[in-house]
Amino acid sequence: MFRADGYSELFHGFQLALEVTGLRPSTIKHYTTDGRKFLEYYPDVSPPEITSIHIRQYLAQLKKKVSAKTVYEVQLALRKFFRFLVEEGEIAGSPCDGIKLTRYRIDPQPLYSMDEIKALLASCDLKTPSGVRDYAIVIVLFDTGVRVGELISMSPPDWKNRLVKVDGKTGVRYVPLGLSSLQALERYLRKWSVSDSPMWRGKYGPLTTS
Repeated sequence: MFRADGYSELFHGFQLALEVTGLRPSTIKHYTTDGRKFLEYYPDVSPPEITSIHIRQYLAQLKKKVSAKTVYEVQLALRKFFRFLVEEGEIAGSPCDGIKLTRYRIDPQPLYSMDEIKALLASCDLKTPSGVRDYAIVIVLFDTGVRVGELISMSPPDWKNRLVKVDGKTGVRYVPLGLSSLQALERYLRKWSVSDSPMWRGKYGPLTTS
C-alpha cells in the first residue's frame, strides 16, 4: 500500500513554501496533514494522475464524517498543495480548478449597542493600572474588530502610520487604529512601562486567551 511518507521530500518542499508565505505553524501543519491524508486515500494513484473526480469523491466521503467547515478547510489545503505541485512542475494543472469551495454557515456574532459599550468603558477604573489596560482593550477591540487571539498577539503600534501588527488565523497583518485607540494605547503603555512584545500584560506576565 502506498504511504504518503514516500513523498517526504515533496512534503518538505511544500512545508517550506508555506512557511515563506508567513502562515501560522498550526495552519501549515493542517495543510501538510490534509495533503498526506488525501494521497493515502488513493494509494494506487500518483499525483500526476489525480483528477477533479478524485477530489470530488474524497470531499463527498468527508462530508459524511465531518462538518462543512472542516471540509472547507480541507479544500483550502488541497488547493494549496496542488498549486504547489503545479508551480514545481510536478503536475500540469491543478485538479482542484473548477471545484467550488464548500459553503458553511457562520453564526453571527452578537452586536453591542452604544449604551452597552459605554457601560463597559465606564466599568474600567482609570485610576488603577488594570482599569487603564482594560479600557484600552475594550477600545481597541471595538475600534479594530480583531479577534481575541489577534488582540493578544499585538505589538506596540506604529505611531507614525497608526497601525498595529497582529498575528491571527490568516497570518500576520497590519490593522489601522483610530484616534481613540491610539490615545488609550499610549496611556496604557506609559502606565505599564511597556515598550516591546507581547504588548498586553497582567500581574503575572503576558495576557493569554484562556
